[in-house]
Amino acid sequence: MQEIATVYHPSLETPIVLSPEWVQLLIVEDPHEFYRLVSMLDTQLGGGAGDFSFLREGAPISPDDEGWMICDPFHFDLNDKKVINLLIKRLASACRVGETQYMLSEINGKIEQFLYELFAAMPFSLTHEDLSAEELLKAGDVRFQKTYDTLTEKIVCFINAMVALKDCKFFVFVGLKGVLRDEDLGALYHHCAMEKVGLLLVESSESRPLLPQEKAIIITEDLCEILENYEEK
Repeated sequence: MQEIATVYHPSLETPIVLSPEWVQLLIVEDPHEFYRLVSMLDTQLGGGAGDFSFLREGAPISPDDEGWMICDPFHFDLNDKKVINLLIKRLASACRVGETQYMLSEINGKIEQFLYELFAAMPFSLTHEDLSAEELLKAGDVRFQKTYDTLTEKIVCFINAMVALKDCKFFVFVGLKGVLRDEDLGALYHHCAMEKVGLLLVESSESRPLLPQEKAIIITEDLCEILENYEEK
């Protein structure tokens, strides 16, 4: 078994094992418990404190370093400010050596000529600073181009971007099964398996039978714990 992370919580008897070999579902039927656990996951994936423990081979890992959480499949965006900042930093780091560094110097030279032409028309002295690679990329409004037509394609693009930019190893989605059909989920699961990415889907109910790739920890309304598909893995 390839373990990406094993997640523990005091309310859960069964550890949540994230692996590219299957998709883990956490189905929490009690609304109060659902809100509590989702809120805590969101806090910890954002770098805050909480009761979830994330380990790999028994050693603690930082969930905000290795994971990403999407709480609302309707309102996540590749061009989110945090994602764009990661993109800008990655592109700027590639500009520090070689031909791109030389080209940046040429660009700043052209900008200097342009500014001095403007400055000459003013009856006072002006100065300026050269643009860094990051400043130039921000000035150019560098962002992701929309190359998807469906939610599944958008999720795949997002996962690919976060793996490349942040080296994300797992993703947590809330309510994903409510907006994707089984065939779309199957395509997403296959892609994540090929990329060796782990998935945790948090749902408030078991809306339809599990897919072969899924296994589920179900917390019932009376807070009992039921496992599904575990014996088949």
